[in-house]
Amino acid sequence: MKSLLLGATIIGLAMPTALAQDKPVTIVSYNVQNLFDTIDDENNPRDDTYLSKEAKEARGKDHEDACESYNDKGSHYYKQCIELNWGEESYKQKLMTLGAVIRSFPETPDILVLPETENKKVLDDLVNKALAGLDYTSVIQLDTSNNEHNRGIDVGIISRLPLKGEPETIKVFGEDGDNPHDCQPTRDIVKAQFEMPDGETMHVFGVHSAYQCRKDAMEVLNKERAKLPDDANVVAAGDFNFNCTDIQNGEFQALAREGNWSYPPEIVGCAAPGSAFYYKDQSWSFLDMILVSGALRPDQDSNSTWFADLGSFHTVVTHPSQYAQDARNRVRPKRFNPDNNQGASDHWPVLMRFLKRF
Repeated sequence: MKSLLLGATIIGLAMPTALAQDKPVTIVSYNVQNLFDTIDDENNPRDDTYLSKEAKEARGKDHEDACESYNDKGSHYYKQCIELNWGEESYKQKLMTLGAVIRSFPETPDILVLPETENKKVLDDLVNKALAGLDYTSVIQLDTSNNEHNRGIDVGIISRLPLKGEPETIKVFGEDGDNPHDCQPTRDIVKAQFEMPDGETMHVFGVHSAYQCRKDAMEVLNKERAKLPDDANVVAAGDFNFNCTDIQNGEFQALAREGNWSYPPEIVGCAAPGSAFYYKDQSWSFLDMILVSGALRPDQDSNSTWFADLGSFHTVVTHPSQYAQDARNRVRPKRFNPDNNQGASDHWPVLMRFLKRF
């Protein structure tokens, strides 16, 4: 594990008045689709795609060589690295669109788990510019993942609940560790503890698994969960990358049982609803999920003062920038397009409420 206090910000310790002890606590997972700033980070070679056209031209052949070093020449990703114009206008519009989406939710999330963020700066910009006034006092983005293999992105968390202690990162298939099935180093799991309105502790794991190694990554998460007390309040949220066929064949369910996780009844198969849409086979999947420990189940004997309303789990589609329609009026997530600065993300956010048990 790695603990980095520098990657977390706590802005004051006063609890927002909206978080009265008897109010539900809401957790949202939202994959924000490549939220990069416009600054070239020499320690992050995978951010070269997300530079302005002017910056790329100024770098000349060095930029082309950098693009070719981690993309097959002629591939879509190589072409994007060469041609994408990720300037200040696109970055600012992306931030403001994400802010508008989050502000449009029927209830402001108390904890937001945000996969696909480049660094802490982009979360600070999101909180201070697009979400100003919403009392997000805890900002976590440790920027620890191996940048050669993880596309230069990490999982971030912002919260209106106070942070307890230091957040940590958990390596998933580190360079020197056991890499089952030849899994490359990938996005670290983020672990943080938050103080609930009545003083109880909520442990939150932020997840973004690589698709090819999603099952192995789930086993890593399960091992980390097992290190916590059985009666702990634990939530795992993020982009797990399990597609709907993993649900249909029972592989996800087996891994969830192994980790003593409970999951929402909405997660059933390949028909809508879902948080992501596959064009190739026209199917929906809940790539993005929120899982809870047994202590948070309402039907379990538990000393926790909170329980997860598993039935409250749903996608949150409340803003026009979130969806697109095809020629047959079929609705799907609308990814952000820097050519016209429209859209928000290729994922829809998912939400779950946590209620007082007594």
